[in-house]
Order: sequence, then structure tokens, then C-alpha cells
Amino acid sequence: MKALLRPSGLLFKRIVLLFWTMYFSMLTLTNFVDLMDVFGVFDWTFLNSQNFAYLQDTVKVYDVPTSVTKLLLVGSFGIKLIAAILFWRALIGSGQNASSRSRAMLAISFGALAWTAFIFMTEFFVAYGTEPPFRELMLMMLASGLVIVLVPDDFARSD
Repeated sequence: MKALLRPSGLLFKRIVLLFWTMYFSMLTLTNFVDLMDVFGVFDWTFLNSQNFAYLQDTVKVYDVPTSVTKLLLVGSFGIKLIAAILFWRALIGSGQNASSRSRAMLAISFGALAWTAFIFMTEFFVAYGTEPPFRELMLMMLASGLVIVLVPDDFARSD
């Protein structure tokens, strides 16, 4: 346990991966609850992301039908689910072998793609007021990629 918590670049990378793993897992869960509500499976307020209401408000500029908005919600859920799986895979395998960095970069690349899609959609639907959080998340994702690539796993000990 002591070796696991020793300050190192690998520990820092694992914390970054843990953040994104938890974040995308929570997004997936709350979007799942929202999907179940939208499709009438159950009506649960707790952990409901309310993304369907957000999407309806966003796409109203083009009079998008409810069925298409439901498909957008399913797509959003799918993107977040894939990201969560990729981050879990990267986190569990971090530091174990040579391919662990590739798994981490795959997860981060997919995360960057997800935020790019959300930024594009806010532009497409002229929802400028909702775009800043996606830009911030994109910058955080890019910074995470730099951490994975540039921070060495083990710092040289100077003491």
C-alpha cells in the first residue's frame, strides 16, 4: 500500500484517470436514469440528469421533433458509456505494462472527441450560452493528455 501512495508521476496519472473514470461513470448513470424516465420505464428524480429537458431547450431553434431529441439523448448516453468503459480500462491497467499509456491515450482521445461533438452541437443549434462548460472540459481533457504523455512515471529521487 505504501508503494501505491508514494509520490510519483504514475500516482498523479492514476489520479487524473480516476477523475475522468468517476466523472464519465456518473454522467453515464445520471443519463441512464434520464433515459429510463424519457422512455417511461420509471420516473425517478434522484440522479436524473434532466438532459432530455436540456436537449429539448437546445434544439427548439430548429423545431426538432421529440423523437429526434430522444435519439440525441441516446447518442449522448452512448458516448458517455463508451468513455466510461475506456477510462475504467485505462485506470485498471495503468502502470502495468507498455500498453497502459496507449489505453490511457485512447480514453483521453475519445473524451476529447466527445467534448468536440458537444461543442459542435452547441454551435450547430446556436446554443452559445451552454457551450462554455464543454470548452472547459475539453481543455481539462487536453491537459490530461499532456500529463499522460509528458509526466514520467517515476521521479528521480533527490533526497
